[in-house]
Parts: sequence; structure tokens; C-alpha cells
Amino acid sequence: MKSSDSLHQAFRISLLPGGRLTSESLKKQTGGYRYRGEWPDPCLKFMSFEEGVLTLRNTSNEESHLLRLQVKQNKLLVSCNCGHGNKTICKHAYWTLGDIHWKFGEYYFTKLMSHGMMEMAFKYPVLFDKQESNCGLNVFPRTELKSVYHLAPAVPMPDIKAILNLPDPALTSFDPRTSGSSSTAQISGEKVMAYLIVISVRYEHLPSVIPVIGLLTVKGNAIKSFDSFLDGLQKTNAIALSEGQKELHEKCLGLYKLTEKLPGELLAGNLYSKRPDILTKIFSNWTDIYSMLLSQLFVFKYVLFGKRELRGKPKRDRWLQVTLSESIPVLSFVVTDKDDHYRFSLRVHVDGVLLDNVKTGMPLFIIQNGETIFRLGSLRDACLVEWLDRSGGWITVFKEYFDAFQKEVLVSLQQYYTIQFVGMGFNS
Repeated sequence: MKSSDSLHQAFRISLLPGGRLTSESLKKQTGGYRYRGEWPDPCLKFMSFEEGVLTLRNTSNEESHLLRLQVKQNKLLVSCNCGHGNKTICKHAYWTLGDIHWKFGEYYFTKLMSHGMMEMAFKYPVLFDKQESNCGLNVFPRTELKSVYHLAPAVPMPDIKAILNLPDPALTSFDPRTSGSSSTAQISGEKVMAYLIVISVRYEHLPSVIPVIGLLTVKGNAIKSFDSFLDGLQKTNAIALSEGQKELHEKCLGLYKLTEKLPGELLAGNLYSKRPDILTKIFSNWTDIYSMLLSQLFVFKYVLFGKRELRGKPKRDRWLQVTLSESIPVLSFVVTDKDDHYRFSLRVHVDGVLLDNVKTGMPLFIIQNGETIFRLGSLRDACLVEWLDRSGGWITVFKEYFDAFQKEVLVSLQQYYTIQFVGMGFNS
């Protein structure tokens, strides 16, 4: 008898949207089971996975039964060979499902769906890890797959159409302002204004810029220490500022006020679709500030662990002097055939040259070799870069899901970006 045949008269549990099974919804299926002693300390042993049916041997003390599980049309089909009628779930299945839910979480049963992770794990065994325990079998994609489309996304799938509808300013070359000459910002050749591009390590807020007074080395070509963060804005009379720097300071303060109350990720809570107005304003402010920073000698990247640190001085091991590039990156994408699956990844070009060693963990920007910063050309670019970055650098798409990925992602992207298809699967 086929495994699927044994589930013809199975007990059916409706799963919540997204395939969830909560402890509350599980309790509603009982026939009044209240005491754990009805089926104490069950041990589940994996037996087989065939035709979408997971079969486990369910043992408590000296008694054993076969438990079969399958998901169809967002319903969990449960069968136990104990002979219990299917008007309610039997005690063996009830207490065991509770253990599975506790061990593996509310979304475990999505793995049993058609073309779900369990099916993929048995179809492509070298790409998945299998883990057996007293609660049965769990499966995971190998780490090298990074984010797996539909099955195990590292971040929720963003609304690609909403991202592509974000404002896209015309890409024009920078016109760096020279009014903020750093040479006029010194007192007795000892102090100078510096600008710290602050990156929140926990993504508490988007990047901002804080002017800070720096103490120069004897040679006057480097900064050896800083005053407190707030001195740069509050004690402007302690150092001579050019008119350009005064304007820059005002813009820095305005940018900080805009960013401090927002999350530090464009994709967090669908910020890009819920607050496109405020993000557009932040992007516009950054465009002006970045242009003005190009004329400053001392610009640093600074990693901030928490807002409380702004009450003190910058810590020496957190700042790094950086170079700001005037060039705006151009994004493209590549879909690579990896035999069993496709890999969707990002490419970054500057002045027609493909960049390597690019880091994208700084919203609105990319960083090359840790020291050269490029401002992205649009919010649209920034959201897509963040998506790939949070996904681990690339997205794995199994061929069973490629048609859906093409409709959801590639068709829309191709209207704005170049997508290259590489591999034997695209040469026919």
C-alpha cells in the first residue's frame, strides 16, 4: 500500500495562513486530552518520506504506532495506526504533534508541502542537511545556498514592484562644493573639523553624519583624537567654520533628526513602501551632504554600537578614514545555472569596471576594500542592494520555483536593470 493511501481517512487540521500551526489551534483538535501521562515522553524515529508523506515510529514506554503526516491544500493530514476514529485526533498523535511544534516551531509543517523543503531535501540530498532527534526529522539547506527563494529566505520577500516605483533621480555627475575648505577650520594648527559617517552596528538607524572636532598630529596630516560627538554641533564657536561648513553642519543635524526615529533598514517593516516620502527626503539630504563632504579632508566611517555613545567621544578602534568617490555605481544582476538550481546575484560597476571586494552592509552606500565609499544612485538601487546583502550575497532558486521567481522578480527587474543569464540551461 502506498504511503499516501494510508492518509485517505486521515484526521485533518486546518493550518493558519502561511502554513502555521500554533499551540492554540492544535488544542482545538483534541477530544479532551489534558494530561501528559496519557502518552508520556514519546520518542519519534524517522522511517521514510515518500510521495509527500512523512512516516515516523511513535513510541512511548513499550507501545509503538506509526504516525504519518502530509500537508495538502494548507491542511495537515494526520494518521495513526492505533485504530482511533478520525472524529478527533488520537492521544498519540496529539501529544507528539505538540512535541514537534515545540521543537521545530510553528512553520515546520510548511516543509511538508508539495515542492517544500522536505521534498527538496530528499530530491537534492547533497544540498540539504538532515537532522534526526526524538522529535523526528528536520531538514535545512546547506549554508552555501545562502537565502533560498520560497523555501528559506533570509529576509521576507520584498515587494519588487513597490521598490521599482520609488523615485529615481537622474544620474548626473557631482558638482563638489569647495566653500568648506578645511584649512580655515583650524585653531593654532592643532584642531580641525572632521566628519564621521555613523553606521549603526545593530541597524538602529540609517547612516548619518556627525561633525566632530579633531586634534591633529604634530605633522598636521592626520587626526589623533576627537572631542565629544556633540561638541561638533553645540560648540561651533570653539573652531572657525567656513560658510560652507556652517551649511554642512545644519544639513547634518537635519539628516540626523530624520534618521534617528526610523529603523536602520529600508526593508524593515516595509519602510520603503510605507514611508517613501521621508526616505526620499533622507536620500535628497544625503545627496547634498555627500557632495559637500567631497571637499573635506577628514571624513571617517564610524561604527556606533548604541545611541548612548553619542554622549561621549569617538572610540579609536571604531573610526577609519575613508575616501568618497564621485562616481555613482551602476547595478546589474546575473542568474547562473548551478545544475540543480540557479543563483541570483548582484554585480556593481563603476565607470564601466566591475568592482570586486564590495561590501554592501551600509544602507544607501557600498564600500570597496573597506575604505572607498560610493553613494548609490537611487532608493531603488539601495533597496535592492540591501535585499541581496541581507540574503547573504545571493539567492538560490531551485528550478521547480524558477517560473515563479521569473514572474515575481526578473520580469519587473528587466525593465530597469541588465540581467545576464549564464550557464548551459540558458544556451539551448
